Amino acid sequence: MSALLNDVVINKTAGGLGRRTPDQDMVSGLLFDGDETSGLTYGNIARLSSVEDAEALGIDETYDRNGQSAYYQVSQYFRMNPSGDLYVMVVEADSFANTAAFAKEMQEKADGNIRQIGVIYSGAADFAATQAAAQAAQTQADEAFAEYIPFEVIVEGKGFIASNAAEAANLADLGAENVSVVVAMDPDMATKERLFLSSGESYTLPAGATLVEIGINSGDFTVRDKDDNPITDQVGEPITIRKDVYNNTAAVGTLLGTISAAKVSENVAWVEKFNLAGEGFGKPGFIDGEQVTTLGDLSTLNEKKYIFTRTHTGIAGLYFNDSHTCTDPTSDFTYVEANRTINKASRLVRATLLPKLNSPVLVDPEDGTLPPSVVKGFETLCRAALERMVANEEASEIDVYVNPLQDILATSRLDVKVEIVPMGTARRIVVDLGFNNPFGVNLA
Repeated sequence: MSALLNDVVINKTAGGLGRRTPDQDMVSGLLFDGDETSGLTYGNIARLSSVEDAEALGIDETYDRNGQSAYYQVSQYFRMNPSGDLYVMVVEADSFANTAAFAKEMQEKADGNIRQIGVIYSGAADFAATQAAAQAAQTQADEAFAEYIPFEVIVEGKGFIASNAAEAANLADLGAENVSVVVAMDPDMATKERLFLSSGESYTLPAGATLVEIGINSGDFTVRDKDDNPITDQVGEPITIRKDVYNNTAAVGTLLGTISAAKVSENVAWVEKFNLAGEGFGKPGFIDGEQVTTLGDLSTLNEKKYIFTRTHTGIAGLYFNDSHTCTDPTSDFTYVEANRTINKASRLVRATLLPKLNSPVLVDPEDGTLPPSVVKGFETLCRAALERMVANEEASEIDVYVNPLQDILATSRLDVKVEIVPMGTARRIVVDLGFNNPFGVNLA
C-alpha cells in the first residue's frame, strides 16, 4: 500500500561485500603404504575433517605398528590445524619411491583439490631410499603442474643420522623444487615403546608386571606378574605381546598441518605464529631418536636444506628451522611459501582465463594488433583475480601485461604476462646496539 504513496523506498541488494568461496589452501593429503582397513581400501581416497573421521575408517592407534605411523601423522596434522581438510590414501608399494609415485593419482582422485601432500613409508628404508622418493615425488609434482593441479610434497627423511651432519647429503643436489624433506621428530615419541596383543589391540602393562622375550630376538614377549607368573587371557593362555616404536618416523603430519594453517606466503618457521609444542611433540629431535646436536651441526643441516625443529633462547616453545625445498638456494622456488604462492596464482589465473578460451578477440582493422580495449580487458580480468592475494598479504604486488603487438590472426595465441612481487621473510633480524654518551652535546 505504501508504494502508492510518497515515501522513501529501501531496496536490499547483495554482492557488495565481495565475499568469495573460501580458499582451499589448507586442503592436504597423506599418502602411505600399509594395510587396508574396513573403511579404506587400496587406491581409494577418504576425506577427513578430524581425527575421529580417521578412527571411523579404522586408522587408530592400533593401526600404527610394524613401522606404520599414519594415525600419529593424522593426529599431529589436526593438532596443528583443527580446521584442516585432509585426504588420505593407502597403497600397495614395496619401496618409498613407489609410494611417492602415487602422488599424482591421489591428486586426480581428489579432483585436483590437494595443495600439499605428505608421503610416509612403513617399510625399512635408508637415506638413499629417501632421496629416491624425493625425486619420484618431484616427477609427480612436475606432471601435476603441467596438468594444472599443482601441489607441494613433504617426505620423511628415513635413514637420516643426526650425528653425521658433516657427511649428510646436500638436498639441494636433488633438484626437487617442489619437495621438502623433514627429519624432525620428538625423541620421546621416537623411542616410546607401545605394546600390542597378537590380535593387534593395544595393551597396557599392569603395575609391577614385566615382559620376558620368547626365544632370542623373536620380538614376542610374555607378560609376568610381580611373582614372575605368566599373565593369561580369558581362556587361560599366556598373553603374547609385541613391542613397537615410531622408529625411523619423521614429523610429516606436524609439518603438513602447519603448512595448511599458514597463508601461502607465510614461512612455517614464523616464531610468533607457529609454536609446534603440544601433545605428541614436546622436544626438538630427529627421526633417529637423537636430540638436538650442536649449533654448528644445526647450521650445517640448515645449509643443506633439511627441515628440523629447534628452540629459541628467550622464548618458550618449539619451532621449525625454515621451509626449505630440495633445490638450489638461489632458485626462485627454494622455499615452500614461494611455491605455494606461485601455485595459487596459477590456479587463479587459469580459472579466470578459462572461460575466455576459444572466444573471439577484436583486432585493429588497420594493422591487426590488439586494440586498447582488448588489452585492458584481459589485464583487468587477471588483475582482479590476483589482487585478493595482495589484500590477503599473500603477495606484495601483482602486475599484468598484455602486449598489443601480437599477431593473433596468424597464431590464434594470446600471451599474457603476470609478475608477482612476493612477500618477504625476515629470516635474520640484525640489530646495531650500543651506548651513547650525551655529555657535552649542549655545551657548544
